[in-house]
Amino acid sequence: MLNPDGPIQPHRQYAGSTSMQPDYAPIWHWVRERERIRLRKERGERPPWTDDPILSAYRFCNVRREDDRVTIWVRQNIREPFADHPYLWLMLCIARQINWPGTLAHLIATGAWPRTDNVDFLSAMVHELNAWQARGEKVYTGAYMIPAPAEKGADKQAYIARKVIGALWERRDSFSDWKNLTLRRTHELIMRSDGWGPFLAYQAVVDMRFTALLRNAQDVRTWAAAGPGTIRGLNRVHGRALDFRLSQAQALTEMRAIYDVAHAETGVAMDFSDVPNILCETDKYLRVQLGQGRPRARYVAGRGS
Repeated sequence: MLNPDGPIQPHRQYAGSTSMQPDYAPIWHWVRERERIRLRKERGERPPWTDDPILSAYRFCNVRREDDRVTIWVRQNIREPFADHPYLWLMLCIARQINWPGTLAHLIATGAWPRTDNVDFLSAMVHELNAWQARGEKVYTGAYMIPAPAEKGADKQAYIARKVIGALWERRDSFSDWKNLTLRRTHELIMRSDGWGPFLAYQAVVDMRFTALLRNAQDVRTWAAAGPGTIRGLNRVHGRALDFRLSQAQALTEMRAIYDVAHAETGVAMDFSDVPNILCETDKYLRVQLGQGRPRARYVAGRGS
């Protein structure tokens, strides 16, 4: 049988019970079953890889962000080849702002990319992004919302390069003392620039966490940003209303409690930065199971992770 645990059943707590005891069962189910799917696919087994109808029908991220397709591409094409580059941090910000391997490969190949000679590469980036779009190529990810200029009809590529990336470039001296930077502090620094909300900034920070930039930061096992999906996931397992305004401090406390027992409960090793992800994906799973909505994308073989 593909799924010995069986799909979890709706629990009264998920509808808004005021029970003080969190019920982590839906998280553990999602983690175990999603990881089984990944391993079966990697072994070359033929589908179906699960008998869970929700996981079969919809696209979900992997348990570990490091196993997702775009992250693998970023690791192999940016994090590793540019590991010693002084502007690796900016490259990773560009990578997550665009989040589409074809576009990133084009920028790297054409030299529209951060340079050590401090020559203005932003003009080249504007040109190459527009040229890529003119060829009919997909420019940006469809996985999440990319910032757009406020002016109707404005050149989005110029806005991304000159305003969103350019603002970080102008403040590049703020990102030089990596020995004393933490994940939290780096997140705050990125968000000081236009176009960088908590979610996008956190995606770049997590990439940096797996490089020499932040690998040894003092808060790699204690700090993570909790976005809306993560907070909904926490509210669900704690029996709160979905729109309960959970503080970042309380979210951190609750995420740490999950991280402390996650490996023992699931057998799946993960980084603390994966906890926000599994909560967000569990929220998506329960949304379908409880008839409260559906994820944006259905699963299509060969697309995504």
